[in-house]
Parts: sequence; structure tokens; C-alpha cells
Amino acid sequence: MTGRGILTWSNILSPYLKQTLDNGIQVIAEKFDTVQSVSIGMFLKSGVLYENEQLQGVSHFIEHMMFKGTKKRTARMIASEFDRIGGYLNAFTAKDYCCYYARVVKDRLDVAVDVLSDMIINSQFVIEELERERRVILEEIKMYEDSPDEIIHELLSQNIWKNAPLGSPILGTAQTVASMQRDDIYSFFNRQYVTGNLQICVAGNFDWDELKQMLEKKLKKMRTGTFKPRETLPSPTCDVTIHQKDIEQVHLTMGTPGVSFSDGRRYAMTILNAAFGGGMSSRLFQEIREKRGLAYTVYSYHTSFKKTGLLGIYAGTSMEHLEKVLELFHAEIEKVASRGLTERELDDTREQLKGNMLIALESTTNRMNRLSTGFLYGVEPKRPEDTLKPYLETTSQDIRAVAKEILDRNRMAITMIAPGSQATDILARSPFGGRPVVTFQPPRNQTRS
Repeated sequence: MTGRGILTWSNILSPYLKQTLDNGIQVIAEKFDTVQSVSIGMFLKSGVLYENEQLQGVSHFIEHMMFKGTKKRTARMIASEFDRIGGYLNAFTAKDYCCYYARVVKDRLDVAVDVLSDMIINSQFVIEELERERRVILEEIKMYEDSPDEIIHELLSQNIWKNAPLGSPILGTAQTVASMQRDDIYSFFNRQYVTGNLQICVAGNFDWDELKQMLEKKLKKMRTGTFKPRETLPSPTCDVTIHQKDIEQVHLTMGTPGVSFSDGRRYAMTILNAAFGGGMSSRLFQEIREKRGLAYTVYSYHTSFKKTGLLGIYAGTSMEHLEKVLELFHAEIEKVASRGLTERELDDTREQLKGNMLIALESTTNRMNRLSTGFLYGVEPKRPEDTLKPYLETTSQDIRAVAKEILDRNRMAITMIAPGSQATDILARSPFGGRPVVTFQPPRNQTRS
């Protein structure tokens, strides 16, 4: 039983300490004494999933502002406190949540709790700092847009989820970031940075009673309230888009909705992705790069959200090799969709995942992140010793079934960044041809990037 102010601890059912603080904040912790460090993260449901069209990027903007000063600390003081103790402080914004986290030696956990709590509760949003950070973010957007191998994945996401929050860029756009007013930003902050929308995850070497006392004391002035996020499921599209840009390489992506975090097929999807394009021994890497030398970078990836997921395939290649890469993409998709994986591939991938997971469990930060799944996605984290079990129980039939459903070329959105119009003709001749193509022309007088 987990209740407000009541500690629950079960060595049989869960290795985790769970508590709801007096003000309603959820805490989940994993204690192990084999390390000298401890990681603490403050997770909030935020990101573009909860933004409107006018405020695209506001969650990421707020993340930046959290480091720009509080009532008692300047930005320099925040950084100096962690440099002084040899600790690490950072944050990130995803599509559907934000996380502020720190890693410190075990006897400096009080510093991490104090600074993180101060940032979450007392950040000032001073107008001079806000305007300075606005310029930083606008430069970040420019840098991102000048990196086609990165922006292509955002364009694919936009292509699949048109006019839906999941299709919006995490950074926002130059237009939305430039137009945001302090009152809009601060209002969003006050609405989402409340006790009912915060979970604290801790992993490593710490004393539970001391941690609990620190959190109760430092977070007692946290803004109270609840936040009810949207739970709508976006309707996907499978359009074909080509963005013309004066570059040397063609950046090709294909994607389709994957499986959600709570979907039992997630384990089969993870194995499938790893064997299909998730590593150097994968089918795509071996066939396209190693055997034929048609691309330097080629891979697949799968991301899960609460209600849906995204499977993406990427290759960076030349215009000369684009037609052959499209043919090979089609051949490998058809092959794995109809036949699944071989037993050898299944065994090898399980071993790969086992090694990856065991190595990840040595990191307090990775173990801290694992604890957030119940809060973010409604799926309680598994005990470390049980993490591999679902993968070992996944059969080749399970993988074949998910491959047949997900890897349907008729459901695949295609997005490319390519020089000139030749890519359109090549795509039309490929096995993926026959569908309308939306072409985005560069603005006139665009300089080469």
C-alpha cells in the first residue's frame, strides 16, 4: 500500500521505496550500496504533447530558464555549487516530459536536493535573462536546422503526426520562440510545475530517512495543485515529403506508428528493431553498408510514448545510390515482415540486449530514469533481475506478428532531404512509388548550408 506520508517497502514484490510526501509529491527510490554515488531526478509531465500551437517550445524554454537564477542563487552560483563538489547537474526535455537531474557522491545528496528544489520552486524568469536565453534558443534552432541528419527525424515525426502535438518540434519554431511573452511562459510554468505533476526518482547509495526529511523540508513550499494532461491519440498519416536543400547527401527516413510503452508487444518490437537496424550486426547495416558500401550511416530506431510509438528507418546516402538504397529498404522490410527473424538472430539479439541492460544497470542515472515509467506511462518498473524476463519469453512468432503489422510499406511515411528534384523521380521509380509527393522548395536566395 502506498499512501500519503506512508512508507512502503517490500522485498518480495518490489525492490523500491515508495512514498507520497505530505504535499502530494510522489517519490520512488532504489537503494544499493555497491556504488559511491547517487542520482536524483525531478520528472514532470511536460513537453510539446501538452503545448498549444502558439506556445510550441515553451517547455524547452522553461527548462533553460530553470538554470538562470532563483531568489537566492544566480546562474553562476547554481553551476559553481556542483563544480565545487565534483557533481553533475543537467536537464532535458522530451516530447512528453521534462527531467531535471543531478549525480553526486553519496554524502553530497543534500546539495543536489537543495539546488534542484530551489530551481523548481524559486526560479525568477528575470526579463533580461529571458531575452538572453531566447537568443540562445533561436541559435539552437538554427544549428539544429543546419544539421540535416538530425532535423530529418523531426520532419518525419511532423509528417506522421500532422497538426498533432507529437508532430511538433521540441525546440519550437523560430516564430513561436520569438513571439512568446514572459507572462505566457510564466503562466505555463505555474500550471505545470505543481506538486501533483512532479515525481522524484532516486537511485544509488543513500539513507532513506535522511532523503525523506530533506525532500519534505525543501519541497514544502512547492506550488500545490494537479495537472491533467491530454490523453488523445493522434491520427497518423503516411504521406511522402521531400525537402529540397543544397546539400551533398540525401537524408532518407521512413517511419510508421510503433507500439506504446504499455503495449505488451513492446518487447517483441525492441528485439525486432535491434536485429533489423539497431546495431552494427543488424540486417540494414550489414546489407547496405558492410556488403555494398552504399551508406556510411544506416539504422532503425523505435520510441514509445504513452499512447503510441514511432518506428523510424534512416540512411544517409548519395543521389547516385539512392535508388539502390530504396530497393534494399523495400527488400529488407518485406523479408522481415513476412518471415520475422531467424532463431539465430533472436538468440543473438537477446544476448545483445542482455549485455546492454546489465551495463546500463551499473549507472545510477540509468536506474534513476527507469523508475519514472510508472508516473509517466502507467507501467511500474521491473526489478533488475526481472528486466530480461519478457525478452526471454518473447517468441519468434511474437516478433513475426508485430513485424507483419508494423512494417507495412503501405503505412510508411517517407521523408527526405535532398538536393534538387532528382530524388522525386528516383522515388517514383522505386517500390515505394505510386503515391503523391509533397515537395518543399527552399526559399529564394537561400545560402548554402
